[in-house]
Amino acid sequence: MSDPSPAEQRAIELLDETGTLQTPVPVEQIAAAKGAQITYAAFEGDVSGVLYRESDRILIGVNSTHAPTRQRFTMAHEIGHLVMHEGRPVVVDRLVRVNLRDGTSNQEEIEANAFAAELLMPRRLISAQIQRLVERARPIVPQELVAELAGAFRVSLEAMSYRLENLGILDPNAGF
Repeated sequence: MSDPSPAEQRAIELLDETGTLQTPVPVEQIAAAKGAQITYAAFEGDVSGVLYRESDRILIGVNSTHAPTRQRFTMAHEIGHLVMHEGRPVVVDRLVRVNLRDGTSNQEEIEANAFAAELLMPRRLISAQIQRLVERARPIVPQELVAELAGAFRVSLEAMSYRLENLGILDPNAGF
């Protein structure tokens, strides 16, 4: 596995601060530990989440019409903005795939996505889950691995596939 990026390292630190050692990661509890209140609403258009902060209030808004796995990722993403990107009182995030390869993505969005991936799918917990699956002494195909891990971490198949590719566990060219 590659070394964690600074954003991923910040997520690891937050997991350590909150004593998070289990799957699925209790993202709502982590938000509360950082002083954030979570609200759910049916946002217009392609808005997936909002971070709003005043001097005495932090609010994370999550689009209630999105799938539960997407809602968890949105919460983790907004927590990333909260702990890494101070100064902006309002952050509105839209449901857009971040493209890391062509340079068109906003650096803060890339960081918040990397943070969210590490927060929801910590490399150390992925390694432990993979070890547990390997010890079952029966072969596991990549699609089954992705499905098992996605279920354990309560994330989408797409998010888990992407995470395993980024960690070097799955070959991105294998076509899963």
